Amino acid sequence: MPVTFNLVSEFQTLHRKSFPLADPTILRPATSANPLIMGEWLNLTSAYKMERGAGSLSVPSWPYYAEEGRYEVQTIDKGPFLWMGPFEADTLVFDGTLITAVGQPLFVGDVTYGGIAGRKGLIGIAGPTTEVPIGFVTRLPASNNNWLRFIRNNV
Repeated sequence: MPVTFNLVSEFQTLHRKSFPLADPTILRPATSANPLIMGEWLNLTSAYKMERGAGSLSVPSWPYYAEEGRYEVQTIDKGPFLWMGPFEADTLVFDGTLITAVGQPLFVGDVTYGGIAGRKGLIGIAGPTTEVPIGFVTRLPASNNNWLRFIRNNV
């Protein structure tokens, strides 16, 4: 599978944590119509499991950090997420429709990647909002080989 997420900052400053998934079938690309991909953002349920959720911009979310189809992830029905610490990364999992400027706030919402709708990625929004951004644009896709570079808030 193609790479869809690359860390620009050093991994040493981040805390990675594995979580069970509310729907572990999305870990299996051979049988899932919409498998989980690296750089997709999931939120935490009250059962302490990660899920794609309903697209709310205000729900805290964390990026999945494993290649699609890894067997050890499928075996234990858990996936690694970048849990704590700020970082800068490049991603292909975004909707660039409303992303127009460096420094612009980013949010998590529904995106289409690889011809599949219903993935969770980074989006911009039009107009002012009271929602808390997940991060900020540091390099636009037009000047970064179609990758969106962003910095993640320290959550």
